[in-house]
Amino acid sequence: MPSIAIIGAQWGDEGKGKVTDYLCENADVVVRFQGGANAGHTVVAGTRTFKLHLMPSGVIRGATSVLAEGMVIDLDTLWEEIQTLRSAGLDPTGRLKISDRAHLVLPHHKKLDAGGGMIGTTARGIGPAYADRSARIGIRAGDLRSDTAILDRIAALWNAHPDQVRDVGWDASAIPDVFQTWRARFAPYLADTGRLIRGALKEGSRVLFEGAQGVLLDLSAGTYPYVTSSYTTAAGVAVGAGIPPNLIGNVFGVSKAYTTRVGQGPFPTELQNELGDRVRAAGNEYGTTTGRPRRCGWLDAVALRYACDLNGFSGLVLTKLDVLTGIHPLHIATEYRIDGARIAAFPADHEALSRVTVTYTTAEGWQEDLSGVRRFENLPPAARRYLDLVAALSGTPLAAVSVGAHRDQTLAVRPIW
Repeated sequence: MPSIAIIGAQWGDEGKGKVTDYLCENADVVVRFQGGANAGHTVVAGTRTFKLHLMPSGVIRGATSVLAEGMVIDLDTLWEEIQTLRSAGLDPTGRLKISDRAHLVLPHHKKLDAGGGMIGTTARGIGPAYADRSARIGIRAGDLRSDTAILDRIAALWNAHPDQVRDVGWDASAIPDVFQTWRARFAPYLADTGRLIRGALKEGSRVLFEGAQGVLLDLSAGTYPYVTSSYTTAAGVAVGAGIPPNLIGNVFGVSKAYTTRVGQGPFPTELQNELGDRVRAAGNEYGTTTGRPRRCGWLDAVALRYACDLNGFSGLVLTKLDVLTGIHPLHIATEYRIDGARIAAFPADHEALSRVTVTYTTAEGWQEDLSGVRRFENLPPAARRYLDLVAALSGTPLAAVSVGAHRDQTLAVRPIW
């Protein structure tokens, strides 16, 4: 089947943008199917670095780029990204498609989100936008076509959030100027993207579904309430892209060679010491969207195995293996215990997860610089053994390994397309 999905296998920030860019060389269509500007994908292309929040990473490769119906879109942020791409000679006009069913992140959503620091949100208005969607009072991109629809939706928002809507200066009886601006800018991009994607797949085009965040931040399957507001698992592809599940081909999970997390919530393998600081510095572990330092820790095979089982990954792509160079020994979490008793599965209760004690297995480290390695078989023996151990503990074969930020630093283990 000519489609694959890329899903974060941890708490996000696994390097999905780089992996998507690597795979987009052979893709015709790239689809973002959930989330919004709370995502941050960094792509290094030659001497240029692009930090994308809404645009699918495939836009840099020239693929048709779709913002699908499962997203919530901040049009001002999107416009900034379009201008950045144009200045780099990568004008997406004609290739960018925005679902007319996607919901918009509005100014009052950001005001409502300002108090979200308790669980470590990005304060980009994502949660409130999804909440308004669920309450059936949100504004969709397709509403930009109709004055009547906009007025009806604004009236509904006034009833639900009078203080916040008043604060942004909107009159319930008039269309704000910003909607006229958005209409002029984005009307040419609006499309029935679900129909477009279904048609592309039936015609045999290669479609790549690009996830944002990661499995452990999924609204249902993640470490609730320290989660995002959308469905980040493979199951979210069909809902967010507007396609039947049987059109989703192979699904690949992306994991770092260690673990990171941004924001609040339990983190069993966190290293709150000099070694954690070393990993953060070597991996440049700062949020693309917020700039916040990421919490760093050992690879958690218990959580990774849960992500693999839940998504049925066809393979794993392991990123930032180079960051572990010079650390010996290496540790991987293999078991959780609570009050001395082994627990059989990754717990749903975040309080239970915060109380686990971790059993580790050790692995030999390596001293060799990996940045110049271009073939998987040329990795140092100790690095190969570490990768074999990760594959065995996760129950999922490796598909590729990354040893740096550049495109040619992704080493194929087996074909993905």
